[in-house]
Amino acid sequence: MLRDWYIARAKEKILARVEQHARELGIQFTAAKIVDNRYRWGSCTVNDSVNFNWRLIKAPMFVIDYVIIHELAHLIEANHTSRFWSIVRASTPTMEKAKAWLKEHGQVLEEEV
Repeated sequence: MLRDWYIARAKEKILARVEQHARELGIQFTAAKIVDNRYRWGSCTVNDSVNFNWRLIKAPMFVIDYVIIHELAHLIEANHTSRFWSIVRASTPTMEKAKAWLKEHGQVLEEEV
């Protein structure tokens, strides 16, 4: 039941933030989904869809925003080039803090509920 609650909150909170950040970046995506991935916070498909791990909802909002912007930036720049990181950095002032948070606490998010 708790897992289902987290998934419902992720759909509610994360997907709304995806819409907001896409507007701010001036981009469109085909679909945004909450998925059950292990060891991956988000992904971007060749069909311009973005997916987010439901476990991300357990992270602070600045971390969620970083992951969302990271994936949306792939719709502009597919690879992790310097241009890609410039896009993410410009839209996420707390990028380094978010990356550090995920490195330090990410494993806790992966724990079973």
